[in-house]
Amino acid sequence: MKKVLLINTSSEPAARLLQERAGIQLSVITTPSYRRFYAEDTDVVVVDSVEDLTKVCLAALEIRKRNPFDYVVSPSELSLQAGGYIRSYFGLPGTGYEIANAFSNKHVMKQRLAAAGLPVARFQPLSQFTDASEAARTLGWPVVVKPAIGGGAEDVFVLRDAEQVQELATAEVTAQLRESPYPMLGEEFIDIEAEFHCDAVIVGGEVHFVAVSRYFSPVLKSVGALVGSYTLPDGHPDATAVAELHAAAVKALGLTDGVTHLEVLKCSQGNLIGEVACRPGGGGIAEQLLHQYGVDIWMEFLATSLDDPVTSVQLEPRDHLIQYMLPRPPGTITHISTAEELLAVPGVVHADVRAATGDTATGVVHSATFAGLVLAKAATEEQVHERIAELGAHYKIDVRTEEG
Repeated sequence: MKKVLLINTSSEPAARLLQERAGIQLSVITTPSYRRFYAEDTDVVVVDSVEDLTKVCLAALEIRKRNPFDYVVSPSELSLQAGGYIRSYFGLPGTGYEIANAFSNKHVMKQRLAAAGLPVARFQPLSQFTDASEAARTLGWPVVVKPAIGGGAEDVFVLRDAEQVQELATAEVTAQLRESPYPMLGEEFIDIEAEFHCDAVIVGGEVHFVAVSRYFSPVLKSVGALVGSYTLPDGHPDATAVAELHAAAVKALGLTDGVTHLEVLKCSQGNLIGEVACRPGGGGIAEQLLHQYGVDIWMEFLATSLDDPVTSVQLEPRDHLIQYMLPRPPGTITHISTAEELLAVPGVVHADVRAATGDTATGVVHSATFAGLVLAKAATEEQVHERIAELGAHYKIDVRTEEG
C-alpha cells in the first residue's frame, strides 16, 4: 500500500488515475473549484489556494494525523511549489522545494539557465506593473510583462511604450496580474519565427524518453485562435537542437526523476529557452504522445513521483502526428461540429469534442481554452499544413454572445 498525498488544482488525469489505481491510500489537498474531481469518501482537505504554502502545510499536518503519507504528487502548474515545499518540510522523497521553485518560478528558472550559459531572452524582475517602463530602458520596447509563476499564456502582456503602461496600470484587464501574489517579470520582446515544445521522462538525471514538436504558430500569437502542434521525427534538425537544449536545461535545474515540458523559441538570435516545467504538458500533448509514441506521460509522471519503474521506450516514428485543439470562442455555443464529422476528414485518427450546444464560456480566453481535440497523421511537413487547412475548413462552431 502506497500512502499518497495529492496536491492538485486542475489536473483531472492525475486525480482520476490515482483514484482508479489499486494499492493507493489517497489523501488530497485541493481548492473548492476542483473538489468535484474526487469521490465523496476520499480524504480531501479544501484550501482557498494551493499557492499559500502555509495553508497547504497546515492542511498536510491535519491529514498526517489520520493518514500518514510517504509520497507527494503535485501535477498542476500551481501546485508544483506546494509539492516541493511539503516534500522538503517532511523529508519525503522526490523533487524538493529548491528544484520545484526553479521549474515553476520563471525568474529563478531564467537566472539558473543563464548562469549555466544557456540561451534565454533578457529579463528583469518587476516589483510592480509600472516598473515595466524602467525595465524597457534595459530591455527595449516592446517589453513583455508576465507573472513569475503561472502557465497557459495567461496574464501575459506585450507593452509597446510607456504610455500604454500607464493606460493599463489601472485597467481591469491587468487587475489579475497586478493583484497576483506572485512577483512579476519583464522580458525583452522576441520576434519568434517558430516555437517548439519538448516533452520528456527523466530517470536518474538522464533523459529516458524525449519527443519534440513544433507549434502551428507561436503560442502567444495564437491565444483565442487556433493552437496546436505536430511531432518532429528523430533526426530532424530542429528536433535535435531542441532536445540538446532540453538535456542541458534539466541538468542546469537539477531534476533527477520526473516528467518535463520545455518550450523553445526560434528567432534571429537562434534558439532561446522560453520556460520548462516538471509536469506533463497541457492541451492535447498527452494524447499526442500516447498515439505517436505509445507513451502515457501521465502514467510516467506518477511512476516517477511514486518511485515506480517507468515503462516508456524511445520509438522513432518517421511521420508526424498533429494535435489540433478546437478553438472555443467565448459565448454560448449554438452549433459545433461532431466527432463523427471530424473523423471523416483525411488523416484524422482521433476526435474528441468536449463542448456541446448550449455550453457557455465567459472570462479570459488563454492557450488552454479549447472545445476538444483532434489528432491527425501526416507523412510530410507539407502534408501537415494541408491537414491543418482541411480541419480548419471542416470544423464549425457558432456562438451567441451577450452583444449578439
